[in-house]
Amino acid sequence: MAFVVSSIFAILDIVVTLVATLATHVTEFATRSVTARAAPIVDDATLSTCRHRLDSTEPLTLTLPDARVLSYALFGSTNPAAKTVFFLHGWPGSRIEATYLHEAAKANNLRVVAADRPGIGKSTADPNRTLLSHAGDIRQLAQHLHADEYGILGVSGGGPYALACARALPADKLKVVAIVCGLGPADIGYWGMYIMNYLGWTYASRYTPRFLGWWFNREATARLDRSRKERMDMLIKSFENAQATLPPKDARIFGDADVMKVQIRTGEEVHAQGTQFWLQDMKLLASDPGFDVADIRSDLTVQLLYGNADRNVPLKHGNEIARRLVSRRGETDERVSMKVKENETHASIFFDYRDDFLRDMAAVM
Repeated sequence: MAFVVSSIFAILDIVVTLVATLATHVTEFATRSVTARAAPIVDDATLSTCRHRLDSTEPLTLTLPDARVLSYALFGSTNPAAKTVFFLHGWPGSRIEATYLHEAAKANNLRVVAADRPGIGKSTADPNRTLLSHAGDIRQLAQHLHADEYGILGVSGGGPYALACARALPADKLKVVAIVCGLGPADIGYWGMYIMNYLGWTYASRYTPRFLGWWFNREATARLDRSRKERMDMLIKSFENAQATLPPKDARIFGDADVMKVQIRTGEEVHAQGTQFWLQDMKLLASDPGFDVADIRSDLTVQLLYGNADRNVPLKHGNEIARRLVSRRGETDERVSMKVKENETHASIFFDYRDDFLRDMAAVM
């Protein structure tokens, strides 16, 4: 039996090596294309009618103590008395995603601050960064914005960063952490995802990142060598080809023309500095987080919201985060809430419950 297992891994290693070799050649070509893009080809008319507020290609910036730049955007209420929520974007994602929260945040008197992670948008890349170091960046941004108290909202790939903030940010400042359809620590595993997502997170992120980069650089939103209109046309065609395989709730959301326009803008920020930095982000998310969820302070309110039909982030991630949070607090803890919505997908749990989870956050701030 041991011989069979070792043989399987030996064969797998050979296959991975061959794929990685192929990916090296492919990536050399792809990298030339990426680095040749000084900036996306912009024709603003394509996005001019979007109902969502799209941030400028010249975002707000903060120069951090180590001289790195952090780019960010503000959404929601401009009321000086508004409470502050830091939005931690998904993967691959950027500050632009927080535009979906703009109206709901205004209705709940919340100021939403969305920062690009290192290597995304105009945020300086940091080859040595960790989940916890980005929590430090958020702390610096909070000080810069004079946010005396605030909440953290992590969505999808922002989940592990939200947990890092829960672990590292000061108790007198951080009042609530909300995670919506968010990934948990990598050791929870990725079974339950769509098969391609499962393979990507489990294997490709570790063994064939170059191939993964090439694969994603084929997407419409990554083609910064094309005009916005061309990218929009490509995205529409891609959606039409995939529509029959999507859950109806996802098709309703992703088929919306204005959501597609946000995806185009998000892609510009994700790929602005090249492929390697969002790949670095994926590798971090798929690695040991560097802290134990059970060590997050017990007096912190944590609100978890998941859909049981989510195939991008399986429900077990939310359940396991909740279990670890209360593992040293006793069987139940009213400060940890885990809400599961029936038949909700990765997209619908975010889009259809925006007002709900922002209201829940505001209630405890």
